Amino acid sequence: MFSRQNVRKLLLHLISDLVTSKSPSILLQLSAEEDIPWLFTFGEQFHSIPAPTPGDESSDEDSQWEKDMEDSDLTIFFKQEDAYRIEKTILSNFEQLKLKYIRPAISMPMAAHQYKNIAKAIKHSKKTLLILSESAKNIDFSLETYLIALQQCLQTGRLSLMVLLIDGMSVQELPEIPFLQQATQMVLVDNYHERCMETVCRTLKREVSLNQLHPAGNFAVGMAWSHFAGYLKNILPVLAQYIQKSDIFQNNLGKMSTVFFMLCPLSAKGQRDIADIDPNVQNMGRVEIEMNGHKYTPTIYKVNGKNENGKDEEYFCCAEYPSALCALGLITDEVLNLLTSLQRRTEVERFKYKTEELLNHKRNPECFGRAKVLVFDDEGKGEESTLSKVLFKGVRSAIEETFLKPVKPPGLYDPNRPAYSKDVCFLYTDFDAHESKSMSHSKNPDNRTINSIQGFLEDKNIRSSIARPPIDSPDEVEERVKEARWVCCLISNNTIKKKRFIEFWLAALLNKCIEKNHLKIVILLKDVDSSYIPNFIQWVTYIDIVNEPSFEERIFEIVKGDVISLKSQVPVGNVAFGLAWEFHVNYLRHVLPDFNERLQHRMAQDDIRKLTASREFKVSKHLLEFVPESCSFKPLLHKVDEKIQPPFEIKPIEKQMNATKKVFSCKLYRIQGETCDYYFAGEMLTPINALSQMNVSMIEGLSKQRMYEQRDQLVDQITAILQSKATPAEMQNKCRCIKYNDLDQNWKLADVIMEEIDKDSNEDYETKYGNWLKRQNEEES
Repeated sequence: MFSRQNVRKLLLHLISDLVTSKSPSILLQLSAEEDIPWLFTFGEQFHSIPAPTPGDESSDEDSQWEKDMEDSDLTIFFKQEDAYRIEKTILSNFEQLKLKYIRPAISMPMAAHQYKNIAKAIKHSKKTLLILSESAKNIDFSLETYLIALQQCLQTGRLSLMVLLIDGMSVQELPEIPFLQQATQMVLVDNYHERCMETVCRTLKREVSLNQLHPAGNFAVGMAWSHFAGYLKNILPVLAQYIQKSDIFQNNLGKMSTVFFMLCPLSAKGQRDIADIDPNVQNMGRVEIEMNGHKYTPTIYKVNGKNENGKDEEYFCCAEYPSALCALGLITDEVLNLLTSLQRRTEVERFKYKTEELLNHKRNPECFGRAKVLVFDDEGKGEESTLSKVLFKGVRSAIEETFLKPVKPPGLYDPNRPAYSKDVCFLYTDFDAHESKSMSHSKNPDNRTINSIQGFLEDKNIRSSIARPPIDSPDEVEERVKEARWVCCLISNNTIKKKRFIEFWLAALLNKCIEKNHLKIVILLKDVDSSYIPNFIQWVTYIDIVNEPSFEERIFEIVKGDVISLKSQVPVGNVAFGLAWEFHVNYLRHVLPDFNERLQHRMAQDDIRKLTASREFKVSKHLLEFVPESCSFKPLLHKVDEKIQPPFEIKPIEKQMNATKKVFSCKLYRIQGETCDYYFAGEMLTPINALSQMNVSMIEGLSKQRMYEQRDQLVDQITAILQSKATPAEMQNKCRCIKYNDLDQNWKLADVIMEEIDKDSNEDYETKYGNWLKRQNEEES
């Protein structure tokens, strides 16, 4: 008899051989109680594992189930223990109504190809149906299915994901996963089974577009990210220090909170000053913070109220309405007339949920506990709806929490956190060194690449290991992967020679991630594009180590942190719509009306007049918003291209709005060309920073390809808004979005700008010359 450990080793070697060589298929029949290696716990059932020819993407078994799923109406997923009940009471109805469905666990070859085949099935089917019961209320059992289905929804623009709740499970018990709440949800009531099944079948046949479901796209998520990346992430790490240095804090010890309060009314409409609408709130001044060329001025308020004993008390805090959220209230009547009052309130709640998730995420320890979101019904009646009541209660609670329990970032003091001997394991295939495990005996160029990355990380005290199947045995690969917090899988021209081999290991890793509900996989691409990432895992973060200049820093930023929740990879949908409108409402509407006058005034001042007196010059008459193709955001343009001189400051616009003072700055740059100087007011398009942060942070489900799509939609949306009636006449033709390839070393940003200004100058000259000819002709006639 083999020992369990020997059987385990035998299986590891056998499966590895099956993936890399042409051998007869085998059937695994294992008891659920057995200690099965994690590499093979792929599903509820085990089926025959096909033995593919290396590089061959088809087999007889593959061909059969692909024929079965052609033009199928449904791909159905459910917990295997519910199979008998579902087959008898639900699937039989589908068959009677001639709804063509496939069940991946029965219809498809499984094991190492499970996730790949699930993706194929979902892509070919019109709808995906998840059937959840009390025994399967935790959607983790089909999380990979859910992620792939949502990705398909976004690609097709159709709501193809359906959820059927059975055996008494209610909508309220659905997992709190973004977007799942907006999927079509159906509840099967046993007492009305026949009538319910008729409704279910009609719903499954009905087409629903995402635009119908979300007329404003995923508005709240985009707003939350915009506010976090462009504002909160900058001020929260330092705000408490500035507050503690203020006279108000020093004179009112124990009465002023260092927490920043965001007021979120359900109407999504902010007020100029809180003190204007509530006599129990008083404006006490501002905290001034300057960083990265921007000035931030959070307002300090005093709020009066009564404690639980009816005694008068007063507290102090920094508070304001989030300008990103208030954009929703400002434009609801203009462009979002499809949103009902209930939908608008839902967006406010989603904004709160997403903002709190970002603030409290363990990858943002510098923001943890430093801000609170207060949602209140400003359209309601009664004392509980008054702003001072809400703020008094929030500030008092925050001060008590600070004294009773000091704030500690999440994850840093968790005694149950797994201990890893390595921070990252680099996983890639090597078929060139069969006789020796030494890299020196291998001609594989990937070895030099990984060695270089390892050296960079070691200098930053990152511990790493390497797993190179088939040179390293399956036992060794498994052990190194398990002992590492992160796994970086390299896909290159070498690894794709035997594509199914790397797919096998990625499927094994994904399965382990689903089991533990965390993500520890990062894909590294070398000389190949993202189409070579297996379709079942295309939603994970990938890094192009050839075309990303700072790829080593990017790897470091990821692997130095803890793993993240797998559910955070849920696709976010369309955020470009909300980002574009927020940028227009909260920025362009304030800086564009008198832009030309302020530009001319700055050009006429002495420091610039001395430069223009001795040299020819051209000036752009537009505010230029630059969009790098890589979405790499840098706030100051002279840090992007050395040809661009440090900026001059144009007179800023200052406004009291959303309960605080907003300062809208604008910078004027100079480029010394060969024959003349070029002057322009410009900046990186700010919403690009939100998209970049969503992708880089790994907190949000925004893949790199999806980020590029959202970038293009963002530019198109802003351009459309600037040309629409939403842009007043005094703002017309004053702003341009310019996309450029920031990875092109031969044509840099300064070259793009000079070409743009030259083109404008030529157009102006042609217009003036045409007008002169027209006047001459009129005079002659």
